[in-house]
Amino acid sequence: MKFNKKILIIILSIILLAGAIVASIVLFSGTKADTSLFLESTIEESTKLVPLDANAKKNLIAEEGTATFKFTDQQRITVSKTYQENGTAALIIRVKVTLSEKQLSTYVENQKYAFEYGFISGEQKTTVIKGNASEILNLANGEENSGIVDISLAFGKTATNNISIPDGFFVTSGLKCQILNACIAPVNIGFDKSFEIPFFGFASNGGILAVNEDSVDFTGASLVFPSENTRENYMPEILVKLSDKDEHVSVLGSSVYVKLSLNGEILEIKNTKPGNEIIIPSSAFTQPFNKLTVVENAVCVRSILMRSFTNVHNCKISDQKGNDIFVPIRTDPGLILKWNVGNWRNVDYELFEWDRFPGIIYFDTRNYTVQDNFFRRLAFFAEKQGYKGRLLTNEELGTMHGFNALDYRPETLADFFNKAADEDFVLNPEEELLKTILIKNGLLIADGNRVKPGNGGLVSISRESYDALRIQLLAHEAWHTLFFADEEFRNYVAAVYYTMDPQSLEFLIDYFRSQPSLGYDVNDDYLMKNEFMAYIMQQSVANCGQYFVNHAWWNSVMAFTPDLARYVINTKGVGFEEAAKALNEFVFDKYGLVAGNTALVYRS
Repeated sequence: MKFNKKILIIILSIILLAGAIVASIVLFSGTKADTSLFLESTIEESTKLVPLDANAKKNLIAEEGTATFKFTDQQRITVSKTYQENGTAALIIRVKVTLSEKQLSTYVENQKYAFEYGFISGEQKTTVIKGNASEILNLANGEENSGIVDISLAFGKTATNNISIPDGFFVTSGLKCQILNACIAPVNIGFDKSFEIPFFGFASNGGILAVNEDSVDFTGASLVFPSENTRENYMPEILVKLSDKDEHVSVLGSSVYVKLSLNGEILEIKNTKPGNEIIIPSSAFTQPFNKLTVVENAVCVRSILMRSFTNVHNCKISDQKGNDIFVPIRTDPGLILKWNVGNWRNVDYELFEWDRFPGIIYFDTRNYTVQDNFFRRLAFFAEKQGYKGRLLTNEELGTMHGFNALDYRPETLADFFNKAADEDFVLNPEEELLKTILIKNGLLIADGNRVKPGNGGLVSISRESYDALRIQLLAHEAWHTLFFADEEFRNYVAAVYYTMDPQSLEFLIDYFRSQPSLGYDVNDDYLMKNEFMAYIMQQSVANCGQYFVNHAWWNSVMAFTPDLARYVINTKGVGFEEAAKALNEFVFDKYGLVAGNTALVYRS
């Protein structure tokens, strides 16, 4: 049997963008008249492998034995090209284990029958994956595909970081085994049981094929992937896919968590239907190249795969100069909060991107000074009452502070940089770097010396904020970016805004007026709806009413709007709590998120 070339290319081209390469070999076509085993790839036409024994000529181990294949010179070139294009390369084989007529009568269910797959150089086995053929036989994700498995083995690297290509590969089985397909593809290490045909991937040092074990040995991953982040090379990421079955997912008021342990570091992942695929950068761990184990709710885990860093915007890493970085690390917001600053690629800031929402970029800065260098002038231009629409000089800005946390949509960012271009206004180096970063990541689109708004949103927080405040600020700003990006969410917020308790809403507007440091333009309808939503959603529903009661007691607020402040106090903020409940139900159903927290991953 052979992969359909057209389907393979289409699927691989799509899946490569999503990073789930293993799905690319799920579809294959019917039987060819020629029984030779072909080697598939995305960059060359399929070519015949060279069989080195009788079993290989038939692609079949009829009873027990070994089938050995050799790569042609052209196939070795194909492997090398795949490595050059992707930074990694692996050989994926699809095998089917069944029972011969003789084995039907002699098979012992609990007995171990040898299974091995590996590379050869000359007559020597250089890398081996060992398993139990009976475990493969009993795989039953679908009746038609029972006993079929995809196994990937990575090609190693030489001392000079070139790919090491063996002479060929072998398959040994103690039960009847058909070798159905072979394919060259980028490396994935781990398992994926979400498809009818399960996938198991190994680093270039091989390992143990345990089809029912919910753990992954990443100790050999440093032989395949970069082991540190540099300007040119990024450490790999780990894709975790969780079950979407009703009995395995969270509902409002009852959460389901999967707990992972990697060398003693514990992560908890909240499983929700809209958010059941999570990207964990390996650089989030202190020692990522170790064994990762699912220690709680393994039944919820469909896939754990380590793969190459995904640069979804195709930023040219080579364009980065000095210590500047343009390419964000994709991750869940929950990991940003406690990220090890020692792993930052720039001492002043680190760039992240929300793994579930491409284009939502997070700037985490070392302190408020660094943050102001990037964003202070923008903050006054975009938000500060009395300054909006103006580009203040450094002298005019003086010692004034922007905000401790910020968020901006592409339209606002484009207005700022276009005004600077139109007025020949000299921006500082950090602002010019910010413009480059935004263009590289699609929030802005270059248009001569001007820019057009793109897609996404920008968030900035600072390490100078204390931990509890960072949690609240990140939630507040992240909700703003979803408001920017999702029209359906904006419309729902508007509906709640117009139908909530009018006196509570009036109090909120007066609260904004009473705090000159906020500087919000209360006549900006878009801004008011956005801030209304974020102030409500930055804490849990249970804490929402009390949050506004506490603010109503402030002397500055009581002096500015005494009647409305007393109203909020006397009603215990119930108007805000009711609005929070309505918004909370919407965001949970659509995003799997809840008020007070935009994270799905938590570090214990």
